[in-house]
Amino acid sequence: MLLVKAARGARRFVESVKGEDGSYRLGDWPGVERTGRRRRGTGPRDAGAAVARLRVAQRLTMGFLDPVDDALFLVAGLRRMGIPASFHLGRELVPVTPPSGFYAWVQCGEAVVSTSMPVRETYVEVHRSGRDG
Repeated sequence: MLLVKAARGARRFVESVKGEDGSYRLGDWPGVERTGRRRRGTGPRDAGAAVARLRVAQRLTMGFLDPVDDALFLVAGLRRMGIPASFHLGRELVPVTPPSGFYAWVQCGEAVVSTSMPVRETYVEVHRSGRDG
């Protein structure tokens, strides 16, 4: 039941921060909720398992999302599951002249939990939010 509530809340969060023109209004992030039951932990392994379950729920309810929407969904879902998570946006290091790409990912502490890409080596972080617990 916790997963279902987290996924529903994450979907509502993504829908609430994305404008009709595709822009984002990132202000208040969902707080890290206390689940009312004994938490198994908030380490990278626990976050990785939660990401896998949230992605299944995401694909069933919203389909495949672009990297920014995916990261927003995962941060909101993880935080609703009681796992502190933060949103990160990075600019591609190469090419150094436009057009260069942007990519979004999720971290729990210092661990990247939303992708196996070497984002810290490939992107310069330009934005971080949702950090508070």
